[in-house]
Amino acid sequence: MKASKYKLILFILYSTNLFSQNFLGIAGSNYAGIHSTIQNPANVVDTRQFININLGAAGVDLQNNYVRWNAPFSLFSMMSGTVSDKYKLSNGKVLWKTGDEYFKVLNQKNRADLFANGEGRGPAISIDLKKIGLGLAAGTRYRFMNSLTSTSLEVGKALVEGTQSPDLNGNLYTNRSVNFNSLYLTEYFGTIGKVIIQDEERFIKVGGTLKYLVSNMMGNIKSSDFDFIKTADPVDTKKQTIDFPRATGDLTIASPFPSLSISNFTSQLTAFNGIGKGVGAEIGVIYEYRPDIRKYSRNNNGKGFVDATVNKYKYKIGFSIKDIGFVNFKDPINVQTSEINSTGTQILPGDYNRIKGIEELIKTTGDVFNVNPASYGRAFRVYLPVTSILTFDYQLTEKYYVNMVYRQNYLPSNRRGPISYSGISVIPRMEKKNLELSAPLSLDNNFQNLNLGFALRYYSFFIGSDNLTGLFKLVKPRGLSIYSGISIPIYHKLPDSPLKCFTELRPIRKKKYKKARFK
Repeated sequence: MKASKYKLILFILYSTNLFSQNFLGIAGSNYAGIHSTIQNPANVVDTRQFININLGAAGVDLQNNYVRWNAPFSLFSMMSGTVSDKYKLSNGKVLWKTGDEYFKVLNQKNRADLFANGEGRGPAISIDLKKIGLGLAAGTRYRFMNSLTSTSLEVGKALVEGTQSPDLNGNLYTNRSVNFNSLYLTEYFGTIGKVIIQDEERFIKVGGTLKYLVSNMMGNIKSSDFDFIKTADPVDTKKQTIDFPRATGDLTIASPFPSLSISNFTSQLTAFNGIGKGVGAEIGVIYEYRPDIRKYSRNNNGKGFVDATVNKYKYKIGFSIKDIGFVNFKDPINVQTSEINSTGTQILPGDYNRIKGIEELIKTTGDVFNVNPASYGRAFRVYLPVTSILTFDYQLTEKYYVNMVYRQNYLPSNRRGPISYSGISVIPRMEKKNLELSAPLSLDNNFQNLNLGFALRYYSFFIGSDNLTGLFKLVKPRGLSIYSGISIPIYHKLPDSPLKCFTELRPIRKKKYKKARFK
């Protein structure tokens, strides 16, 4: 099975070379516009920008707990096609080597987990109506979520090192498991936020988002109970057979595409109707402590105003629940669900040699395990990966802040559908209207991966990474992250006045009147 050595990992890597999910270095900014609203919908109201028009943003986020990148070139070089020619074949493809020369397996793990999430954002627009304490936003997102979870280590070893791995020869492995999910999803969202409390020190705002979901691709390979044994060919040791004395599981595919191609991605970007449709919702609340609010309050022509151009909190706490919702897939031709229940199945050399995309992977698996087409189901439902986000943002000085983000995933990792992971991040940042720098430090992938990132915003353009180690091969990384975007901001202004500055708004004192005496 020489040609299939890195099939699944390469499929995941190459299919996410456009798009990221977290945008941690920019999401906590008070000038992030739509991107802070995606983290917490309450951020749509009381912003520094009257209008924010997102032209576009994209990134990729790759995490795993089982293997480190050990090649002489970075993951970013491989994904961007900039690998040196000395590591390529004559046809331009990367020259793979056996053993741990490119992948270093971490054998002390209990199971193999891998997440490859991508995202494109925009176009989108938000508007902040200060006079009535209301914020509105609408736009689109394109998400691509891959995961390999609840997977036995021997399966991970075969995927990483290839079936030629001598460690797997002749051993019978029983009660093994694997769960692979892949989902493309387009979201059309509308967000509303409202200020509900605004007094001397307290400021509370809430927000909610409704989403219409469309998908034209969902695939799942799941088994929680199978046995296998690998045997090398006695004549040609580069060839192997894999016997499955017993195998049970599920196969799911929803796709109008025969195989992987660039049109699979581009057609999904503008899809408003698909073989999968659903709805989603997100809610959030933010509390701000503003001990010096009177420093930002002014009188102008007898009216009181609060300066909308600056941040007024000493700290703020936010909580949101993300990705509540589902997608129903139903189509008499392009949706197939089936069960595997076989004995004595054998994978021969060459069975998986020419796989292009999840569609062909699942079709070939069904053929190998003799799935009866007459048993295909034509409808199923998947749930979005419900996650809560707790944020705490503290102002050290006028320009310097430190932000904490805690993300908690709630749904199990052995289910059919997109899988998320938990993590915690601490993000110091320097923030001004036209320049911003941040450096996220995170424990990601369910608190297993330590990642260091960096982000830069210059006016309305930003670029960043939540994991620099994977981009530049600073160490032997277990993932990578990169994102970038640009928008058109229209900022709030102070009210017009002939004065160069405004007088501070002082407390209103009640006047005392003496009672008139009548004789």
